[in-house]
Order: sequence, then structure tokens, then C-alpha cells
Amino acid sequence: MSGWRWAGGVLVSAAVVTACQERLTSPADCPALCPGGTVEVFDTIVPALQGRDSSFPAFQDRAFGYVDRGKGRALLVSNGFAPSEDRAVYRFLPRGDSITVRDTLRAYTVDSVVINLTLVARDTLVNGLTVFLYRLPSTVDSTATFDGIDPLLADPNLIGTIAVPDTVNTGAISTTIRGVDLAPVALPPGGDSVLAIGLRIAAETPTGIRVGSLGGSSAASFTSFVTVDVPDTGSARRQSLSRVTAFNTFVTQNPLVPDDTQLTVGGEPSSRALLRFGLSDELLDSITIVRATLELTPVRPIIGLPTDPTLLQTQAVIGDLGAKSPLTEDLLFMRLDTLATVQSDTVRLELTRFVQLWQSSRARPQSVFIRMPDQREAATFARAVFFSTRSSGAGASVAPRLRITYQRAFPFENP
Repeated sequence: MSGWRWAGGVLVSAAVVTACQERLTSPADCPALCPGGTVEVFDTIVPALQGRDSSFPAFQDRAFGYVDRGKGRALLVSNGFAPSEDRAVYRFLPRGDSITVRDTLRAYTVDSVVINLTLVARDTLVNGLTVFLYRLPSTVDSTATFDGIDPLLADPNLIGTIAVPDTVNTGAISTTIRGVDLAPVALPPGGDSVLAIGLRIAAETPTGIRVGSLGGSSAASFTSFVTVDVPDTGSARRQSLSRVTAFNTFVTQNPLVPDDTQLTVGGEPSSRALLRFGLSDELLDSITIVRATLELTPVRPIIGLPTDPTLLQTQAVIGDLGAKSPLTEDLLFMRLDTLATVQSDTVRLELTRFVQLWQSSRARPQSVFIRMPDQREAATFARAVFFSTRSSGAGASVAPRLRITYQRAFPFENP
């Protein structure tokens, strides 16, 4: 009897399982559960608003973070380099002609001088780099020009040279001057006691370097090691007198002059570009953004220093006030892109999150700023110039544009 019960239990269980499987796989339930139609992906081009894209160079509004030449985090020095021909300038704090020993001002004798520089970046593939240091007038200031400085960087004013080892890519480099070679750095008593120097370079091939600056807290320094005689004791005191940079800049042979009909990013003084778009409510309401890419066409190749990448930073605008527009600090809506060493093709910048932001908040302006990152503004060789909506002969293929890939709302069928 118990065997029959066990067998009956198995049969009942099997029937239950079979019934459950039949209901779960029954084709009669599918139309109520499954959507109809297929996913469709579309591609569209949204041009920047005609005449509403602009460049803003530093001299228009320095109070909003724009950077003048010489105020960036590095100075440029180059020799035959395609983007620009540049020379760096440093002016140090005065070094008096006497120092206090035992409450008495006493004259001293200079035994040696060390000039320290900071190498911020170089092309690591170029060998034989040499930095030449020259004496400049102590009155050199921000009005200095390439034509005024370059003729002074000649043998009669040579202070010394720094042969940079091929293995040194960044960091401190220096030259020590002593004995009869001290004449070019002498500071005669009764003068203004100010040393100013200019830098140029040479290497096996045309190249450029970036050196330290006040803006980067890495400017040059000038240290004198001196001996002080103390007659009343018959002793001599050896001391060091260090002077930091009071002013620095660099001069360029071919300064980048912004053109109102183009979009300039970088250069010196630094420039930034503002682009505005006008996506329709219909487009923003009824689609899912798969990808959004900003496309910019260079007017001419953007040439950077090899092994020192050119960076472009895109930031969403919080409020559109032109050059004074406040920019987001939210990393979700800031994008950093690296360009090729020689960027000739269209520059494509990822803006998917930016467009999604415009979808979620209609109060946010459909505007973006393109700039160099803080550490590169007015401190890099790369000079990006793009066609704008106002460029002569610029058609839709070269004017700034958004390429948006999207899906429409999925067409669910009625049950």
C-alpha cells in the first residue's frame, strides 16, 4: 500500500511540474508580455548657432582666469621649432653689495655663482640639448619683444651654458660660474644690484623646451657664494646669498594674433572658445542619447612638443555670460582630451554627458567652453585655431558641429 502511495505522489508531483512548465512557455501569453517593433539608432548633425561662437583672449578679461604671456606655469624656449621661435627671460631680486656681520655692514668677495633652472618638459627623443644663458639689461620688463631681446643673446653677453644629459627629461638643471668667468654676472657697487638673464637653446634638431616660472612656483634662482673679511678679528666668513626671480616672461617671434572669424584656443596670451547650440525640445524630449561628439576643424595643423602632449579641456557652462561665464567644476561635465603631436584632422571631443545634462535641466545653457587646462594656458607650444560659423567660406563640413547618435522611444505594442 505504501508503494502505491509513493508512486501516486510521484505522479502528482510530475503533473504539477508539467503543468507549471506548460503555463510558463505557453505562446498564448507572449503578446501581453513582449514589446513589438525593433530598436532604431539614428545619427544627426547639430551645427553651432550661427555667429554665436566666439574666442576670448586674455587681454579682454584677465580677472576671469585668462593668462598673459609669462604668467603661466612654464616659459617657452625654442630653436627652429615649427610652432614658434621663443626666448625666456628672468630678472632676479637685487643682491646688495654688502652684508651684515657682527652688526656691521661689510663688503664681500664673490667666489662663485650658481644659476638654477627647472626643466618642465622637453622632447625626450631629441639629443644634444644645450641651454645658453646671457646677461640682459636689469631694466627688462613685460614690454620686452623678441626683436628687442634676441640680438642681446650673443657671445659678448654669454654667461654660461648647461649641457643637459639626454637622460634628463625634467627637474633641476644648473650652471656654476667661478674665477675669471664671473665677469658677466658681476654687479658693480653703486648700481641697482639686479641680474637679468635670457635663455636660448640648441640641439641636434629643431626643438623646444618648457622651463619653470613664477606661475608654476618653479622659477630660476641665483645664488652667490661669498667671502667676508672681518678685519677686527682677522677672520673670514663664507656665506651664500640667494636671490629668487622677481619677474619672468618669454618673447616669441611670431605671436598668435586672434582672428574674430576663427576660434582660437591656447596661444599667448591665452584664448578660450565658447560654442553655443540650440537643440530643439522635440529632439531633447523624445530621444535617448547614445553618444554626442563635438567636431572642430583646424584651420592649420596644431603642432605640439613631441612627448609633451597637447591637451584640450571642455567644460560645461553654468551661466552664459560670454567671456565671464562661470564654468562647472563638476568632473562629470569636464572633459580632457589629448591631441596627436601634429593634429591635422578633425578634432573630436566627447560631449555625451553634456548633452544629457541639457536634457535633464532646460535651465542650463547649451554652451561649452574649450580651453587649455590650467597648467598649460600661456605655457605650451600648441596653438589651436579652428573654423567658426563666421569663417569665410566655412560650410557645414568645417564649422563647429555636434554629431549626436540617439534612439527614439521604444514602440511598445498595446496588449
